[in-house]
Amino acid sequence: MSHDLAKKVRLGLEELATVREQLTPLTSLSPDASVGVIERAAACAMLHSFYTEIEKILKLVAREWDGQLPSSDTWHKDLLNQMSQATAERPAVLSPALVEVLSEFLAFRHLFRGASIALMRWEKLSPLVAKVGQTYDQTEAEIGAFVRFIEGRT
Repeated sequence: MSHDLAKKVRLGLEELATVREQLTPLTSLSPDASVGVIERAAACAMLHSFYTEIEKILKLVAREWDGQLPSSDTWHKDLLNQMSQATAERPAVLSPALVEVLSEFLAFRHLFRGASIALMRWEKLSPLVAKVGQTYDQTEAEIGAFVRFIEGRT
């Protein structure tokens, strides 16, 4: 199981890298740029995809390593907290600092699912778009360290 999980997580990290790369044209736009609805819609969809790819990896770990996925109404947030806690079987997958940043992406995703893209303003989106690169780097480093932990046990 462990080796298979490591392969699945690595694949998830590759998919996350693709989404991050696709966001590059948006990350270069300044907060005061004149951004139309198409670019705002793209930013919303890509931010949603970015967080969703991270969450898919965390769900894999929760299901296949921990043997349990949170099931409460706040399971998305609970999943982040679960992954920030070491267990008897594994170290913490995410640092508290990364959980804090990922919580911002999660909050946006909840907003995106319930709000009209036409009402999304670039000056509100751009700070989160600007965090994608650093968030990707930190996520890749922390989840990559967990993959190496898994591989060291097989």
